[in-house]
Amino acid sequence: MADYFRLPEARSLVIRPTAKPQLAITRLMSRAGMPERTRDIPAEKAFVVSIHLTAAAKSGCDLWVDDRHSRIEHWPAGGVGIYDLESNPRVRNRGPVDWVHYHVPRVLLDTFTDDAETTRIRTLACTHGSVDPVLHGMTLMIVPSLESPQSFSALYLDYFRLLFCAHVAQTYAPSFGARREYRGGLAPWQKRRATELLATHLDGSLRLATLAHECGLSVSHFARSFRRSFGTSPRHYLIQQRVERAKQLMCKSRTPLSQIALETGSRTKRHLAERSKHLLGILLGGGRREAQHRRLEFD
Repeated sequence: MADYFRLPEARSLVIRPTAKPQLAITRLMSRAGMPERTRDIPAEKAFVVSIHLTAAAKSGCDLWVDDRHSRIEHWPAGGVGIYDLESNPRVRNRGPVDWVHYHVPRVLLDTFTDDAETTRIRTLACTHGSVDPVLHGMTLMIVPSLESPQSFSALYLDYFRLLFCAHVAQTYAPSFGARREYRGGLAPWQKRRATELLATHLDGSLRLATLAHECGLSVSHFARSFRRSFGTSPRHYLIQQRVERAKQLMCKSRTPLSQIALETGSRTKRHLAERSKHLLGILLGGGRREAQHRRLEFD
């Protein structure tokens, strides 16, 4: 980001929660400002949400979006700008600069709206230079973490990410808030929760009632929705995952077959072989030899 804005360096922080898209925060500072138009930024499916901690130059702030020029005459401290990185946004500001940029991948917004069970965000829109006191305050709160990220817990940063997404979606996404219908299947968060639980309970100890409860559904409703989402029943899905796990262990390790059977919920090696042959058409011993032989061919 510093290179695109013709700056020697820039402080930044990347919030990387487990199994979630990241949010990158960069502070751009220059006493000399940006007298030249910034460089082209490669197109990507993401937005930049910019908050100015200092007012723009007296001459205003020049913007180019898709090569169309505009000038914002008045851009006070706390003013916000939002740019679609598929539109090649560029800027020029001849006065001192202290801006904080939030790099927001579309997949981050998609994950947020899926979890909230609302329609996905197609675009973000704002009046450039308009003051956003909430985002301004949030930015002043997070700025110290750019200097000393180790001083802030991962939990604090993840909550900040959620708060940021909620505010931006609520304030700048016209489509946010419409309830999303899933036509009888599981919602994305329910699918993730179900697959996570099944993956950690390959031994079959997880009850269907527990799965349904974790997804906030009755047992019958959950079973119907699961089949619509995955094309099979929870029981058969679990068997498939057991066989896939066994296949991975046979291909990539020297774990004894008896141990593989135990780890994947099979009572015996013979039981595992019958399942493997039925679902994948591989015999247990031969399957391992063939898999290892193929791996050697590709190594």
